[in-house]
Amino acid sequence: MQGVLLPLMMWMIWILGSSAEEENLRRSPRVVGGHPSDVRNHPHMVNIRRRGNFECGGSLVTPHCVLTAAHCLKDGQPSDFVVRGGVTYLSDMRNSRYVRKILLPSAYSRNTLDYDVAILKLQQPLQASIAQPISLAARSPRPGTFVRVSGWGLTDDSSTSLPNQLHSVHVQVMPQRECRDLYHGYRNITNSMFCASVPGIKDACAADSGGPVVNSNGFLVGVVSWGRANRCAAKDSPGVYSDVSYLSDWITDNIRRYC
Repeated sequence: MQGVLLPLMMWMIWILGSSAEEENLRRSPRVVGGHPSDVRNHPHMVNIRRRGNFECGGSLVTPHCVLTAAHCLKDGQPSDFVVRGGVTYLSDMRNSRYVRKILLPSAYSRNTLDYDVAILKLQQPLQASIAQPISLAARSPRPGTFVRVSGWGLTDDSSTSLPNQLHSVHVQVMPQRECRDLYHGYRNITNSMFCASVPGIKDACAADSGGPVVNSNGFLVGVVSWGRANRCAAKDSPGVYSDVSYLSDWITDNIRRYC
């Protein structure tokens, strides 16, 4: 999972096997140093597919709406995407829901990955018997605390294929100033982001993008966003996440209007 925090746009995975797909694998965030898990432990967790191929993770926030990363939806139309909930394995094709609408913040930047969140409104709800919405955190995670990242991303830098089973890892939130210093000259750490990892051991990685970051109280505090390419879990490359609390005005306003 150590790669989950890598730059999400740089790490998007389209179709495994081609050279373009391999390039995306090298760039996408993944769970490094984590462990296999079951969706029953993460009932909000969904996977998002673009034209049949796994693209990103996401979190069910209402029966009709999923929160994910904006970079996961690059140039996509609602008809390109299908969401599946209540599944532990990518090979499990049950519980498909088509997407009716894509909502992106006007402040989102493809270049800086500021405001890297998006909402997918589903055509049909994911019922409670399949998946359960997660509540949004009211406060940003404090430095030094641990949060849990989940996803189907690469499990180490040398991997070339995604794990079939969902993985999860606990990483430690880093002081903002320390993270800004580490990424100085690479990309700015803005107020809409926070960083977390266990340096050299645990992190998010390629294809974890869009997935949930959950605090010890079970609230959604972040969305997997980005990290330094090819440096999952490296000491100079902590995972970077979109801060749900900081972005809560946009998120809650759109949930009220559309979900």
